[in-house]
Amino acid sequence: MILFQIYQQQLTETRTRRQVEISEIDGRLAEKYEAKLQEALQELRDQYEAQMANNRQEIEMLYEQKIKGLQNANDRHQVSAANALDELRQVRTRIDTLNTRISELENQNAGLTARARDLEKLLEGERLRHAEDLASLERELQRLRDEMANQLQEYQDLMDIKVSLDLEIAAYRKLLESEEDRLGLSQMEKWRQSQQTQLQTRGTAEKEVTHHATRGSSQRRTPVRAGTKRRRLLEESQESSVSDFSVNSSSKGDVEIVEVDPEGQFVKLRNKSNQEIALGGWQVIRKVGENETQFKFHRSLKLEGNGFVTIWSADLNKDHEPPNNLVMKSQKWVTGDNMTTMVLNNNGEEVAIHERVKRQLTSTMLRHREMAGGYLTSEELHHQQGDPQGDEKCRLM
Repeated sequence: MILFQIYQQQLTETRTRRQVEISEIDGRLAEKYEAKLQEALQELRDQYEAQMANNRQEIEMLYEQKIKGLQNANDRHQVSAANALDELRQVRTRIDTLNTRISELENQNAGLTARARDLEKLLEGERLRHAEDLASLERELQRLRDEMANQLQEYQDLMDIKVSLDLEIAAYRKLLESEEDRLGLSQMEKWRQSQQTQLQTRGTAEKEVTHHATRGSSQRRTPVRAGTKRRRLLEESQESSVSDFSVNSSSKGDVEIVEVDPEGQFVKLRNKSNQEIALGGWQVIRKVGENETQFKFHRSLKLEGNGFVTIWSADLNKDHEPPNNLVMKSQKWVTGDNMTTMVLNNNGEEVAIHERVKRQLTSTMLRHREMAGGYLTSEELHHQQGDPQGDEKCRLM
């Protein structure tokens, strides 16, 4: 027991001593470890601070470079934005100008459309007025013809009466002359001279009436000597002529000839369709007898829908304004009484034709009248030549 206690005591002392030693050793080790730890931490701190400084410097450099790049990009973007703004302002200005121009053109188009409608109405009115005037002229012409026929009839009746009276007067004068020759009376001579003066005055007045009342040339023969009494034949003829022009126009396609100047100034074509037509290689040909004028359209010429094109002669000093006004370089349209104008396409096929033909209308009137009584004569008392446009004769048989 005592040994055990001693053993326990030694063990406790040893344990206490070991603990003291361990504590001392741990204190020294802790100090060394703390010093090494401080050194290691200081080294790490220095390394980290150096690395942080390097990193900060690199980051600052990268940041500055990035800032410079962004500033340069910003400057470029500002320049681009300024250019874009200038371009936008220019585009807006141009759009405003174009809108204004469109409004002006629309107003002009509306005005021209209204003007075209007014002109079409005016043209239609002129056509109606022309038709009415033509009908009125036809009625007036018919009235004048009827009046002329009546006047000719009256004149014929007067001529019949005059011839009968002239024959009777000539017979009486012949009897008086024979009595004067037989009796030798001077008073009868004076009376005969006065009667001749009256007859001459009447003949002069009859000439004036005949010249103003009839058309054409007229001849009258009145006897100066009495002869045998026979039947008298009166013959009257009248000839008159009137000329006008017949116009025919037709088309096989969308292009037609709407107007041809008879004096050869221009030829006007129209596109009847709503589609544009290319006239490149087409020809317009005018034929008058053996004479001919040819015009060929330029290969790039196009005629808009419902549009017109006028081809002018070269000697009119017109402005060449394609595609609506074309002036021939050195040619002019040939003219004549009978004109044919054709439009040929680029295949040489006829698509439109316009013909203007002169018509001569001649009328002749012939009258025969027979009257009993009168005297045959072989000498002319009076001869009158009138208007050369007709022929009127009065003969005694």
